[in-house]
Amino acid sequence: MNIEKQFNILYPILNNISPISQENWEIAKKYFKTKTLSKGEHLFYIEDDVKDFYFLIEGLARYYYLTDDGKEFNKSFAEKQGHLLSSISSVSHGTGSPFSVEVLSSFTTLYISYKKLLELGEQYKQWNDLLLRIYENLVVKKEKREADFLLLSARERYEKFLEDYSMIEDAVPNYHIASYLGITDVALSRIRKEMKN
Repeated sequence: MNIEKQFNILYPILNNISPISQENWEIAKKYFKTKTLSKGEHLFYIEDDVKDFYFLIEGLARYYYLTDDGKEFNKSFAEKQGHLLSSISSVSHGTGSPFSVEVLSSFTTLYISYKKLLELGEQYKQWNDLLLRIYENLVVKKEKREADFLLLSARERYEKFLEDYSMIEDAVPNYHIASYLGITDVALSRIRKEMKN
């Protein structure tokens, strides 16, 4: 897919989050680059110094944490066009990312340096407003995820996963889903069996 087609996908999505005029979009386009990855590759690893905001054009990825003894815990998945992939703590504070992002299918993203986005925000209010909306959406998502873990049963969390990620259930191995839900593969199988009955 050429970069112009990618822009045609991303612009209406960003414009829907917060209005960006065609003029402001044209100004910013020259700062975006495209990146394509294959299944099994990483967009970035734990401890990488992340400098960019990546916007998903097509594909599927997972964010995961890694314990000292090598156990992985899935934080979330990226599967919708326009989904932002980055580490906010890394881009904003210059620290290493606390998690990795692994690509689970062929994957295309448009990306822009965080520094350049901030510069655009200083020059053009619409870009600043977009950044603010993006941060608000991330905070709301984080609050919901925390509430789910504290208030919902494992089965309810799985039902919510099916609502939020219906298109990826068959594309993601069971152990990734179980890890995201905070349960074992065995517990996930039990829940699925109960739901069928």
